[in-house]
Amino acid sequence: MSFHLSSHDVHIREENGSTMLLAQVRDHTGKLCSRKIRLDDHIGNSDGYFIWDGANFTRSARNIGLEASDRGPKLTADLEMHGGGTRGRQGLFLADKIANVDGHLKFLGA
Repeated sequence: MSFHLSSHDVHIREENGSTMLLAQVRDHTGKLCSRKIRLDDHIGNSDGYFIWDGANFTRSARNIGLEASDRGPKLTADLEMHGGGTRGRQGLFLADKIANVDGHLKFLGA
């Protein structure tokens, strides 16, 4: 299940040079649990574009944010290109690859 449908207080926070996704996530009993997942373990920057199954996007990102959308939380940032500059604001829908598995935020790999 896409995590945002069973979560509250979804937000991001920078911790030790990485971007963390935090939320109150429901388990199978309905109890809300405080959970977080390190987005830099699953998201990278490929020449100015977000990519899944990458790593450490935070190192080359500026103005990192989280926006609400019809498809769930959207991670946004200005990502550096190899030669410098950016491609403008980029976005990635977190619910495409992050799920709530019995009250835990889990990355759904390729």
